[in-house]
Amino acid sequence: MKRKRDERRTYTKKAVKALLIVGVLNAEIPFLLAYLGREPCTELAIAWITEIVAVILGYLCKAYFETKEQEKNKLQEKRLEKEQEVAG
Repeated sequence: MKRKRDERRTYTKKAVKALLIVGVLNAEIPFLLAYLGREPCTELAIAWITEIVAVILGYLCKAYFETKEQEKNKLQEKRLEKEQEVAG
């Protein structure tokens, strides 16, 4: 069964998903070490959590600006259609 065009995942969505999965798994390592009685590396957890936040913020900014540009294009198209109706 074919997926609709909107349902297909883009490259950036796949990359973000992979980075988030890796980031979450790596952020859990210090907690697992602490549970096992070994000394956790808190700097490692902080670094991975920072990576997760950076990836999410970057993706959200990208999505926001793309959506803003699409809305701007739709408004311009509507404006041109109205101008053509008035002129025609």
